[in-house]
Amino acid sequence: MNRKQFAIYGVLITLVVGVVVGYSVSEGNIWSSVIAVVIGIILLTLGKRRVEEVIEDERIHQISEKASRKTLQIFGIASALLGLTLITLKELTEVGYTLAFSASILVILYLIFYAYYSRKTLD
Repeated sequence: MNRKQFAIYGVLITLVVGVVVGYSVSEGNIWSSVIAVVIGIILLTLGKRRVEEVIEDERIHQISEKASRKTLQIFGIASALLGLTLITLKELTEVGYTLAFSASILVILYLIFYAYYSRKTLD
């Protein structure tokens, strides 16, 4: 399979998963949504393994790392500040607590992964 065929394959899998999830949500059945997403991920992973050309290289990984880091920094700071502002103003306090909690979980996950990968590269 070449990259163009994989792109078409990926779009078709995504389309089918989207249709199944949309139908499942409208019917109130969460399990078929979860199963569809898991099967879609498995099919995409299996399809990616069959691609004979290089899909990702070191440069793409570096760009992705920088983009991910910047996204986490911006979202973390913005959600924490917005959450604290909403809590302080006593308007939409549920949203404020949700944003603040999300920012806290984001920081905790970052620290866990940072510790894991720093130990992994030292070994």
